[in-house]
Amino acid sequence: MSVEAPVCQPIRTLQELLDFEKLPVFWKNLVEPIAPRSRSRNLGEHYQVLNFEPGPIPTVPNESRPQVLLCHDFKGNYLNDKYINGVQGEDQWVDYRFYNWAAIDVFCYFSHNFVTIPTLQWLNCAHKNGVKVIGTVIVEPGNAQLLKDLVQSDEFMFRVVEALVQVARACQFHGWLLNVECPLETSKVQRLCDFVRLLTERCHQEIPDSMVIWYDAITKDGQLAWQNEVNAANQQFFAACDGIFLNYAWSRKHMERTDAFIRDNYPERRLQVYFGIDVFGRSKKAKMNTDATLEEVINAPFSVALFAPGWTFESQESYAERERLEPDVRNVRFLQTNDRFWNLLWRHLYVRGPTELPLYSSFCLGSGKFYNRLGKTQSNQCWFNLAKQSFQPTIPYTPPIEFETRTDALSHWTHHFDGALDGGSCLKLRNDEQDKRLFACDFACTTDLIVSYALRRNNPTDVDLALILKAHCAERADCLRIVCAGSDCHVARRSNEMRAIPLRTEQTLQLLKLGAQPQLPLADTINGWEIRYYYLSSELLHDPSGVRIVDIGIKLSKRETAQPTDYALLGAIHLQAGFLNHREEIPDRSKLLFSPA
Repeated sequence: MSVEAPVCQPIRTLQELLDFEKLPVFWKNLVEPIAPRSRSRNLGEHYQVLNFEPGPIPTVPNESRPQVLLCHDFKGNYLNDKYINGVQGEDQWVDYRFYNWAAIDVFCYFSHNFVTIPTLQWLNCAHKNGVKVIGTVIVEPGNAQLLKDLVQSDEFMFRVVEALVQVARACQFHGWLLNVECPLETSKVQRLCDFVRLLTERCHQEIPDSMVIWYDAITKDGQLAWQNEVNAANQQFFAACDGIFLNYAWSRKHMERTDAFIRDNYPERRLQVYFGIDVFGRSKKAKMNTDATLEEVINAPFSVALFAPGWTFESQESYAERERLEPDVRNVRFLQTNDRFWNLLWRHLYVRGPTELPLYSSFCLGSGKFYNRLGKTQSNQCWFNLAKQSFQPTIPYTPPIEFETRTDALSHWTHHFDGALDGGSCLKLRNDEQDKRLFACDFACTTDLIVSYALRRNNPTDVDLALILKAHCAERADCLRIVCAGSDCHVARRSNEMRAIPLRTEQTLQLLKLGAQPQLPLADTINGWEIRYYYLSSELLHDPSGVRIVDIGIKLSKRETAQPTDYALLGAIHLQAGFLNHREEIPDRSKLLFSPA
């Protein structure tokens, strides 16, 4: 790893690994911490639509349900993502981007190098969205000598373990996938098992919340024989670490045998068994039928390891090259394919959303044809940098499944790359049906809340865009729909609905005097974008600790004179804590209140 090189690199040899401490990681101080996330929710079939029916908001502890490990193998990796400051160029902005983080528990960066260190771009992209990252240690067929060297003695094996722990700690990721696909003489297998156990123990000691996962390949006899299940042939490796990633060629019989073996031997570790699904469809039904295979795993229930989700991008490339498609068209085709893929999976998965204030998102995906700041272009060059991806919505883009068969269906929203408040993209809405969920979240109302968002409308006379917050009272098992919209907004006279009052400019400036740290300007407009502020006060709530904001959504409204093509852009949203002791200084504050039971 070169000190001068502006890139992240893998480690290719044992000696290079052992010398890691001599080569300082010049980008380690640029790694962002992992954002906290809420308890897990399964949003059901209608995950894209907010409803305000009374009842509880079911959540489960994160460790009590199937886990999702995303194993990112994309053309061998270390491509545009390896550059510390991203890349610029006409075609560079159209590349694979992952943004459905809410359903992912662990992101594994994978390559065919000996030690794969996750790149800074992917680390920050995942951490910003609350997802832990692990690297990969791989020994592939034909590299038997490397494996023999690794287990040549206990002393040498200890040195390798300490070096791997140091790499993960220095680069601020959370452990390793161990992929040993090379036979080993039987007499050395125990030492390899000791290596797995010691690495797991040392990672736990040095890196909080770390994990080591074993890939199902070699057996207790040192034979390269994928089991596709947990059994006596691979159990000693499973017992030595935090989980096992099973090979992709499993069948219903493999799953049944695993079920019986785990119940008899490791009943508390069921969810540490990850059944592999290769999205390219090698060995199992996948590609656009991945949902059927995923459903089988989740219903078992076991955890799942999704391998090579970049298929949604790679599957489009040959057609794009043959037809000589322009970058904009290639981008749209990828996003449509990717969104369709994840929508098929979403009803089976649990999601976790933001739970700590402040929350800011400009919805940037980490690439663009220009780079904007507050609506003003800072650079006209195309760019790609996943580290600049903003916090992403809890659900996939595109319409709900029940709308997909309609020929006149309009997406709930689309990625918009021809305008942005911050970064290279924003959200574009044309469909005015229903309240659309942006984030499943969990913010306690023990503090007041300052809400702001930026929008742009092509037809301000006939179109408006409201931010919708869903407050839930656990004691009453009831919801409150809070509408943050324009000053002329009218809400239905329902008992569980209220309109938030937009703050006038002089009151937004008062927020600054009180110590607010706004991400959006304290002004009515900036560079063609409208800015709206609201102050939500909890002063009338009987027990603010029992009331929580559990969803954030959006609603597009159109008058009868509006055209079908009329739209609104959502440039950014920002939520931050208010000021309990100074709320009286905000006369136009909106007081949250549930109607009498």
